Amino acid sequence: MSLRDQKSFLSKIHPFELLSNEQMDLCIRHMDIAYYPKNEILITPEKIPNHFFVIIKGIVHEYKEEEILMDYHQQDSFDSNSLIYGKSKNSFKVYEDLICYEIEKDIFLELIEQNEGFKNFFLNNLVNKLQTLKDKEYKSDLSSFMIAKVSDTILRKPCIVKTGTKLIDAIDKSMKYSTSTIIVKKDNEYGIITDSLLKVKVLLEGRDLSIPVESIAIFPLLSINKEDYLFDALTLLIKKSIKRIGVINTKGELLGILEQIDILSHFANHTYVVDTKIKNANNLEDLKDASNELISTIKTLNAKGVKVNHISSLIGQLNIKIYRKVYRLILPKELQKDACFIVMGSEGRNEQIIKTDQDNALVVKDGIDVEQYRPYMEKLTETLIDFGYPPCPGNIMVSNPFWCKTVQDYKNETAKWIEAPAMQNYMDLAIFFDSFSVAGDKELLINLKEDLFNKLHDKDVFMAYFAKATLTFDTPSTVANFMTKTYYLDIKKGGIFPIVQGIRSLALRERIRETTTVKRIKILEQKKAIEPQMANELLEAFDVLNTLRLKAHLQKLQDGKKLNNEIDTHTLGKIERDLLKDSFKIVSNFKKFIIYTFRIDKIL
Repeated sequence: MSLRDQKSFLSKIHPFELLSNEQMDLCIRHMDIAYYPKNEILITPEKIPNHFFVIIKGIVHEYKEEEILMDYHQQDSFDSNSLIYGKSKNSFKVYEDLICYEIEKDIFLELIEQNEGFKNFFLNNLVNKLQTLKDKEYKSDLSSFMIAKVSDTILRKPCIVKTGTKLIDAIDKSMKYSTSTIIVKKDNEYGIITDSLLKVKVLLEGRDLSIPVESIAIFPLLSINKEDYLFDALTLLIKKSIKRIGVINTKGELLGILEQIDILSHFANHTYVVDTKIKNANNLEDLKDASNELISTIKTLNAKGVKVNHISSLIGQLNIKIYRKVYRLILPKELQKDACFIVMGSEGRNEQIIKTDQDNALVVKDGIDVEQYRPYMEKLTETLIDFGYPPCPGNIMVSNPFWCKTVQDYKNETAKWIEAPAMQNYMDLAIFFDSFSVAGDKELLINLKEDLFNKLHDKDVFMAYFAKATLTFDTPSTVANFMTKTYYLDIKKGGIFPIVQGIRSLALRERIRETTTVKRIKILEQKKAIEPQMANELLEAFDVLNTLRLKAHLQKLQDGKKLNNEIDTHTLGKIERDLLKDSFKIVSNFKKFIIYTFRIDKIL
């Protein structure tokens, strides 16, 4: 291989492309090609190398005792820790005949001292490495919106008046500010008066303009921090069906007003078109048209590089609005108030992006005849299927009488799940715990969740068995990437499910009512149930795994193939493969934490 070829080869491997021309030349001058046969031991705790290895061809496995921790393929490199710290906790063994570059230890350490980016990659912890690799992989797709903060866009100067101000004086001040929005300050709290509020509360009610502003203002003003992502502001506007929110600093002081139109000018997409179609739908056919546009929204957001958790949050809000509208269009108004329509599982966690199945149920107030709801629930399920929400293979849908009953009947059921543990009971409890109220009387669900928490008090053995489900599927220790073969891997079973179930188990034990996995992780960190480093690692791994799954789902849709959770690792680039391997490593460590935390080893 010529010097030009060597330079071309290395420059494609992160972080070698960060080296200057002089540093790259230095590296190549002190680099040799070596061959090692299968089963050759390269590194052990007793055998520290004098070279940094970069694989040209072959496979190397990293072991901790007998357990395979990582596999290294073409363009992978190892082991910086051995050279930097002069020791290794693990062993490296050739699995498939190895041809590699060997960079002299002294030169490798010299490059680390000379190049800050090169140094940071090898000295950073796993979370920072994941973030660096993601930035490297996806920066060509990054939209300015994906990384934009609220403070990066236009903020309207707020027209603020104090309580006690006459409404007519406040209106006069707002005209000088050229705004239709009046902000009312009451102590340390802000309220809002809009044009539509003036029409409803003053003009239609014939009230005098001399009334104090606080008599019609809506408190509190929904706000977002100036350092939050602009996408979070968009999600909040859609969730609350509002056109403006306040922007505050860390002290809670109002800095300005963020208008819907300003967000749309910053990020042009048809999300609001879909949202408006849902709002304006007066029949199921119109609502179906709006629902059919969700996949285009997902493709647009993904193509713009929007992070997967932001996509799921936004699409989740739109899905909830569709479910709520379906409920209201199908059920007679007099029946709606005596029941609570809930979504569960991935929908309840707001983590289903592509329509893969539906998990939903109905909770009916005690003393109300459930039978009168059944025909409407049948129609509701049929309608959602027609909208493109596939039926649940396990029949976890409102059309199933098991998932359509009174509060007391559900309480009896949760008691059975806990007192007579079985795999199906654990599954039902897990699905139900992730439930989220979509329409109707949400207090019915709040009542059930509180009852569930009370029943689980001091149920350590049950919680151990519940948490044991985290270990149901093996997490791959290697990621095959043979150049002429395909290798399919179920990314949900191997990575996503263990995180979801492990975090769900911790959330159930800590009586956390939040349903989304990301928010549960953050709350668990606040409660000191998990360490900050573990929380950060899980957030990064969860993002990587869901991003790869969404990419695979969209590709299958494009190819007209049936959706599943398998990814072909042969189609992954090197950086994506590295991200996947590091994510699986985090998942494996998290499983060990769950075993220790719930003392699962005592029941195995």
